[in-house]
Amino acid sequence: MTMDFRKWLQNRRSVAFLDGATGTLLAEKGWRPPHLPEEMVFVDPEAVRSIHRAYVEAGADLIETDTFGASTLKLAHRGLEREAERIAFQAAALAREAAAGRALVAGSVGPLGSLVAPLGTVSFDEAVAAFRPQIAGLLAGGADLILIETMLDLREAKAAVTALKEVDAEASFAVSFTFDQKGKTMTGTPPEAAAAWALASGASAVGANCGVGPEAYVDTVRRLHRFGGLPVMVYANAGLPAQGITLDPESFARACRFLVEAGAAVVGGCCGTGPDHIAALRSVLKDLPPVGPLPPQSTALSSRSRVVLCGPSEPLAIVGERINPSRRGPLKEAMIEGRWTVVRDEARLQTEAGAALLDVNAGIAGQDRRKLMDGAIEAVRGASPLPLSIDSDDGAVLEAALRSCDGVPLINSVTADDEALDRGLSLARRYGAGLVVLALDGRGIPESAEGRLALARRAAEKADAAGFPRRYLFIDPLTLALGADGRGASVTLETLRGITVLGTRSIMGVSNVSFGLPDRPLLNRTFLAMALAAGLDSVIADPLDAAFMAAVAAGNALTGRDQAMKRYIAFAKMREPSPAPGSSAPTVQKGADDLERAVVAGDVAGAVAAAEALLDGGTEPMALIGTEVIPALEEVGRRYDCGDFFLPELLQASEAAQALCALAEARLLERGERLRPKGTIVLATVEGDLHDLGKKVVAMVLKSRGYRIVDLGVDVPASRIIEAAGEEKADVVGLSALMTTTVEVMKEVIARGRLASLACPFIVGGAAVSPSFAEEAGADGYAPDAIEAARLVDRLLARRP
Repeated sequence: MTMDFRKWLQNRRSVAFLDGATGTLLAEKGWRPPHLPEEMVFVDPEAVRSIHRAYVEAGADLIETDTFGASTLKLAHRGLEREAERIAFQAAALAREAAAGRALVAGSVGPLGSLVAPLGTVSFDEAVAAFRPQIAGLLAGGADLILIETMLDLREAKAAVTALKEVDAEASFAVSFTFDQKGKTMTGTPPEAAAAWALASGASAVGANCGVGPEAYVDTVRRLHRFGGLPVMVYANAGLPAQGITLDPESFARACRFLVEAGAAVVGGCCGTGPDHIAALRSVLKDLPPVGPLPPQSTALSSRSRVVLCGPSEPLAIVGERINPSRRGPLKEAMIEGRWTVVRDEARLQTEAGAALLDVNAGIAGQDRRKLMDGAIEAVRGASPLPLSIDSDDGAVLEAALRSCDGVPLINSVTADDEALDRGLSLARRYGAGLVVLALDGRGIPESAEGRLALARRAAEKADAAGFPRRYLFIDPLTLALGADGRGASVTLETLRGITVLGTRSIMGVSNVSFGLPDRPLLNRTFLAMALAAGLDSVIADPLDAAFMAAVAAGNALTGRDQAMKRYIAFAKMREPSPAPGSSAPTVQKGADDLERAVVAGDVAGAVAAAEALLDGGTEPMALIGTEVIPALEEVGRRYDCGDFFLPELLQASEAAQALCALAEARLLERGERLRPKGTIVLATVEGDLHDLGKKVVAMVLKSRGYRIVDLGVDVPASRIIEAAGEEKADVVGLSALMTTTVEVMKEVIARGRLASLACPFIVGGAAVSPSFAEEAGADGYAPDAIEAARLVDRLLARRP
């Protein structure tokens, strides 16, 4: 049983200090690639113990285990995947011995090195399985908490937390993400979305580490803290030697003072730091009181990149209802046939119309509802940044969908029956979701407001008992047809007013009220206005109904939910005609403009449809690539440079472009011709380094631009890279390294390439690489990211005679 880390932090009167980096210290004590740092817990346990002791002596209140890369996926590169639990156990035991009661032991869990689907090839279940033995070993070995760190992808962090909860649902854990200079992770998650997910998932703290120095993390820490709810940890780099940036201990400590003032409760060091840095931190910051977390006032639902706040002081949250096969139109048939472009269009239209969340329903009788739900979620996620509402009454479908979702989704819905409610609370707590509870049980819908409120109170009390915060509970008071019961609307409104004092949230649909009556839109809008005045927090509706959305905008302003009426004024200025409610989603128009739109949106089916129309109309396959696909990818690159696009959008666009290249090649083959690649690129992560996430992204982007890619993988010896470059007649060789201890291998590879008289250029990249290092290593170019790598390759090959 781990300790309560959050309570430990709350009881402190001073900032807590985390330790610093271990890789460099391990290297000083004899560790060398291709061995993994984690192997040192058995190869030289005293060396590991001595590093922990050095940090404790320096003043660290928390020390991390030597298990950053101890997942089965990472260990598999050395054939050690079956030893994951034993390595983690030994690492935790060594740290505990060294701490000797003077410091807490944080079990380090780093990233897998490969992206989790849909961004990568590792499935969510495979990721969970890869983390599970590592976490089990850490807890069994005596770790006080689990520290899931250096996360770039919210979905991977979720897999680690899911594994933790499968091992011990009550264990304390913290989650730390790596943010860039623009304040987002590589996959586009801002601090607010990271904090919202961490809070809903039950974390004891949320943090930021690695990637940048302390100065760059001040705003990130401020945003993590301001969002509220959790203590904030931060352990920045002191610099990367390959970039020539190094902060001495005193300078590092002085810079970290601003992190504490911004809201950090725990401060430590990452790359480039050692015991001297931690000692300096303690000397400079030990008397500073921590800034406690701000209690959350609203409920935060989120996606990977977007946060939606629900509560009495927030604008009414519109849950778009159109992705439901029970509606009239082509959606049902499209879902059965797997034509997900229709779903993507519905998601896009509702997002543009002002929805805050998107409800996804895949309940088609006689069909595999789980498979349909998976397809619908993937389609929606590729078309919209909004959080999702998972609409199903099937527990297995709900759980599978929750494992597929990013961020904090909404479960829609369960009844107030004990069994259904318990199951819903369990799922919501395990996966960090909001839960809609209908005010009905096995006896039906109570006729009175008091009867429905009794069910709402019982649901709230059950949430308390389950340790599930009431603010994530959304009570639906249920809207009945006014034509069948003249008091129905007033009972619903009275129930709404009663819900406002429970500390829960409210949600409902309004269209039932007008069933069977004339001029239904008028009744719906009027009922909505009354519900807003009664305290409604969110509504399930069609955001393409322009008149309804106008009533929402006005209602928010009139009920004080629109600060300075900014939303209403913006809405009034931007009102444009919208499709009539109930109208079917528009079909995709085929043409050059639609091809670019589809590629930029990552819509594979839409891009192929537009390309086929162009090809059928006489466009040559090679012209399709040169005049349509490449300009679309340039637009993607521009948005990436501006910070409007991140890794998910980049990968989706690349996938669409690759589909068009394959289509053009198929058309050429029909004529007995071939699509000639623009060049052959050999890529490799150098020997001793197991990180290839960035390299895989580079490969995908280059492939989408028409290059032939030969990816040699990770931990590749110099001799193999040179051999492959010759065998494959490489036009460019790309080398990747993340660790400061492996970048020097790049110099060896390039030197051996020159000795072998290879004429092709060598380019380098990775977190520990810089332009100055590339020049020093004799490389022909450096690229900080995949887009720049593609541009660099284009420039280099344009110089060929």
